Amino acid sequence: MSPRTIVVTGGASGVGLAIAQRAVAEGWNTIVVDRQEPLGEIDARVVRCDLKDADATHDALERIVREEGQVDALVASSGGMLGGPFDSRQAEEWVERMTTDVATVLRAVRLLLPALRRAAEARGVADIIVIGSIASDVAFEHAAVYGATAAARNALGEQLRVELRGDRVRSRTIAIGYVETAATKGRDIPALTEQIAAAPLHPEDIATIVHHQLNLPQDVIVRDIEVVPTAQGWA
Repeated sequence: MSPRTIVVTGGASGVGLAIAQRAVAEGWNTIVVDRQEPLGEIDARVVRCDLKDADATHDALERIVREEGQVDALVASSGGMLGGPFDSRQAEEWVERMTTDVATVLRAVRLLLPALRRAAEARGVADIIVIGSIASDVAFEHAAVYGATAAARNALGEQLRVELRGDRVRSRTIAIGYVETAATKGRDIPALTEQIAAAPLHPEDIATIVHHQLNLPQDVIVRDIEVVPTAQGWA
């Protein structure tokens, strides 16, 4: 049987890159979709696309669907962490962040859904994993918009779980706590304690959990997944 195909959006850096690298190591046909080239070494197909651009995203993902035929897994890890006092930015800046963190996931799922359904029909199951955040349920200082977008991502993953279960497409969100990446290291994050900073999550930790989820028995799904550092006692 041919290798399974996985698409990782936001797969050029951080958590997304670690997930894509793990997929390559496990023998998956791996496709990274991101606006930049990967920041680490990876033997994967890279599709350069700004996921905030609706037309560019449509063209890029439709091409993947045409060329691959079926996609066994989508991991939506695009997005970022933009914090600060609510009145420190103009409304349109926050709207742009919400577009990045929510609409990019929605577009990816919608455009790849036909290929995911075909994979489920051929192999018995396909997977959607949305990388979310515990900020959807836990209030942090200076994280109003980040928490709101996290809630939307988490809800999308859960609602799709119910809607797509009849197609054998398993959808869920992995809500993560503080992960130390090049983008977060050294930033002033009010909720970050010395204990968490000393022993944070790393992108490879999330990749391990994603790998486990993608290899569950076909009739099993684990939902409401929250992953935090052991030292993170307040969530």
